[in-house]
Amino acid sequence: MFRSALAFLLVTVAAVPSARAAAPWVYRSIVLPRHDLALDFGLGIGHQPTPTGSITGFGFNLELAGAVTHNFELGLRMGFRLDDGGQITRADNYGRPFDTETYGTEHDRVANPEIHLRWALARAAAADLGIELRFYMPIEAYSRFGFMFGLPIRLRVGGILRIDTGLYVPVIFYEPNTYTAVSVPVHIWIQATPRLWLGPLFGLRVVSQGGSYSQYPLGFGLGAAVSRGVDLKTWFLFPNMNQDAAARIWGAGIALQVRFE
Repeated sequence: MFRSALAFLLVTVAAVPSARAAAPWVYRSIVLPRHDLALDFGLGIGHQPTPTGSITGFGFNLELAGAVTHNFELGLRMGFRLDDGGQITRADNYGRPFDTETYGTEHDRVANPEIHLRWALARAAAADLGIELRFYMPIEAYSRFGFMFGLPIRLRVGGILRIDTGLYVPVIFYEPNTYTAVSVPVHIWIQATPRLWLGPLFGLRVVSQGGSYSQYPLGFGLGAAVSRGVDLKTWFLFPNMNQDAAARIWGAGIALQVRFE
């Protein structure tokens, strides 16, 4: 199944006709351009240790988003685990480069659907500011309803550097202890060429659920504009360097975004 999905992605890329390039990554807005529709297909691989060795699994992420107005975007995404290892590692999370803010999923074959609403409050050459709301619909066993409030920020320096950061606060109504977190991602993007971008991914997350602890995601991302309406994105991620055997818990993914203008 994983090979079939990968072949589908490659065939889709090959079928896209050549066209003038999209805007460089560093100049992309927080929301899609008005009336645009974006479809994302992502494949992820997750790996983690077990008491007797380690396990690796695969997952698939599917996302649809559209710009309802000039400043407002609405989207829906779901994850699918392709094998037992994918369920254990939640490998679909790695099929959504470069999003480190995934919450509220468990270990079923189909992950909880997620709805997002995003507003662009201010857009300028040097910085963008937005508001984001996400809602987690509990279809997985032992999962609960949740939401996340976010303030995404994009900072641009010199036309070749972009820093994606902000403040994200998820709340998941588990029993007996509600899960809450305060997360500050720091993704540094270098526009290496008009069509290619890359950079390191950092973050700090403070989690509270019957106690508090910190998490430090660490990764690296690479993206390319295949054509005006198609991006190819890939990454490698350690989801939390502040845990035992942190270097043995990792994931990687590749995703294709197709935009319809």
